[in-house]
Amino acid sequence: MKYFSYDSDSGFEIHETEEEAIKSANDAIDYYRDNASEGWSEEVDTVCWGEIKQKSSMFDLKPLTDELRSELNIDPICDMYCDYKLQTI
Repeated sequence: MKYFSYDSDSGFEIHETEEEAIKSANDAIDYYRDNASEGWSEEVDTVCWGEIKQKSSMFDLKPLTDELRSELNIDPICDMYCDYKLQTI
């Protein structure tokens, strides 16, 4: 999954192909067009599509010790600790 489309009504969607992302963006524009009898919605400006270059990925997953829980002020309900970073897809 390397492509996305976005508009303020549908939100962020992930697609397998460039063609699917373009179709989704065009469908969003068509939706705004169909509802533009009294003028275009300003939300049509949010329509876009693109290629995803990086995504967040979990790393450094480890059990949460009492010492680390206290140091990081983490809720007692949690029993694991991790961090996230961007990774190229």
